[in-house]
Amino acid sequence: MFQSKLHFTKSVYTILMLLMVIALSLTACGTNKGDSISPEYHGVKYTGQGALETKVNVVIYNEDEILFLQTVKIADDNPTVWKVLQAISDNAEQGMRIEKDQKGQISMVDGIENNQTKKWKLYINNILEDEDLENVGIDEEQPLTLRYIANS
Repeated sequence: MFQSKLHFTKSVYTILMLLMVIALSLTACGTNKGDSISPEYHGVKYTGQGALETKVNVVIYNEDEILFLQTVKIADDNPTVWKVLQAISDNAEQGMRIEKDQKGQISMVDGIENNQTKKWKLYINNILEDEDLENVGIDEEQPLTLRYIANS
């Protein structure tokens, strides 16, 4: 009787050890440095020259509603405001058409053009920007706001 208990206990320990080895093996299979597990970015993005990645918070709204609200990802060593807006313009699913004039200023967004009384104005960090948008650099997480408002 004592020998049968010993044999039963030995079998239970063997099974428990086997289960622990399997559990540790499964957890070891799921670990890595995170390179391939990170979620893929599905938002609006621009891919240019270089490896520097910059994320820019963008909101575009007319007088009645928000037309666009998203973080835009720019993969380029020289991120500019125009590259951000070009990414939005080139994205058929999530973006909208954006055009600029010869001076580099926004002239039309989503079919809404500048006119005598209203115009598209760009703000970076809540400061009005009136230079050529191809020459205006943008930094990580910098807020970019495009508004359709009355001419001042």
